[in-house]
Amino acid sequence: MSHPVGSPLRDRIEVEFVEADVEMGFTLVDMAAAELGVGNRAAAAEILASAEAVFGDIEERLARLEGKARTAFEELVRELRRTIDRGKGAI
Repeated sequence: MSHPVGSPLRDRIEVEFVEADVEMGFTLVDMAAAELGVGNRAAAAEILASAEAVFGDIEERLARLEGKARTAFEELVRELRRTIDRGKGAI
């Protein structure tokens, strides 16, 4: 059964996906740093590309959320953006 945009259940599901995606984004950056630490720049770049894709997913999901649900993630998402950018700058 489909739930309309803005319904409490759909919003809760979107929030759970955003939470999982944010965690995945930080994990991918950590993995890229580990690859860079052993000199594997190609793998680090590929992993950071995946982190970028996850970040895109986060932005799409947040666009579907309203009010407090969206603003609750603002600082965390900014930190993920900075972390991804730092990782890309290290390559």
